[in-house]
Amino acid sequence: MTTLTLRRTGRRSWTLTSDTGVLHGTLRTGPGLVCAEAKAADGSWSVRAHGPRRRRVTAGPPGAVALELEPPLARSARRDAPARWETPRGFRRYEGLLTHAGGRVAARTSTRPGAAVTVEVTGHQPDLVVLTVCFALLTRRRRDGMRALWVAAITSHGPR
Repeated sequence: MTTLTLRRTGRRSWTLTSDTGVLHGTLRTGPGLVCAEAKAADGSWSVRAHGPRRRRVTAGPPGAVALELEPPLARSARRDAPARWETPRGFRRYEGLLTHAGGRVAARTSTRPGAAVTVEVTGHQPDLVVLTVCFALLTRRRRDGMRALWVAAITSHGPR
């Protein structure tokens, strides 16, 4: 099992590193964390969240879909066997678990904006898949944060 950490390094940039500090990839996000560009040694993917709840995430080279995460399933262009994608939400944390016959990717982050994402990888997983799983958690956290702001603004009665 390998432990990786995705840390924020700029306003819209994140880096994926191992415990020893080896760089595995980068993630450059777009406005509102709806889209991103994931880069690793094995290539570059564009990643996008779909729908109002941002539960469906697609990733792949420009113009193609190599990985689609939509609970409870994950579809990969590289694998014929089905995979599972689960996003249980715990108290003060977000979790994502991608499991298939070749291994699993388990990611976890706190509800605090800008918090790092800790990833445990079992089996051989491309770094681009790990970055896609991390993006799926980040975009859900962003959506929930914006939703909380909307509720506060709508229920606020303004200055008296």
